[in-house]
Amino acid sequence: MSEDIDTSSLDKLQRALNELCGPALTRFKGRATYYVAVAIKAIIQPYKGQHKPVIWASEKQRRWYHWARRKAGLPLEYKRGSDPWSQNVQKSWTIARRPTEATLGNRATYAAYVASDQYQTAQHKASRFTTDRQAAEEAVNSGIVKRIVDAHIATIVREAFRGL
Repeated sequence: MSEDIDTSSLDKLQRALNELCGPALTRFKGRATYYVAVAIKAIIQPYKGQHKPVIWASEKQRRWYHWARRKAGLPLEYKRGSDPWSQNVQKSWTIARRPTEATLGNRATYAAYVASDQYQTAQHKASRFTTDRQAAEEAVNSGIVKRIVDAHIATIVREAFRGL
């Protein structure tokens, strides 16, 4: 005597697990890293204020700045946001999305001197600009990264096991 065993539920489970470890995982990485980048952007982007007087890295830097401003026919005092030399660091934050990751970056050529933990100048530190490391740590410590990851894990699990 032979009996047929219904394995359709096991087949469905196998398909769900394959989905979870393949395409769903790719979607999870892409979505979660994008929303983490959005959270970090919200922390790093706001303008914190200006510090006067200017803190020059060196006398050579100060002389070059004044020489270059005169040569360009510009007033010696830099006007944040409206100056011809301004690339609007605060407005230049952008998120590049890829299928498995998102990257937060800045299009301003001098952004590293403003917001990089490694290269931030004394002037920008005194102006209280948030660095990339500070923004990432604040996002993690606030719990937003954990909430984003948890929410996206729950979503991909629901998607993978829908209909079982």
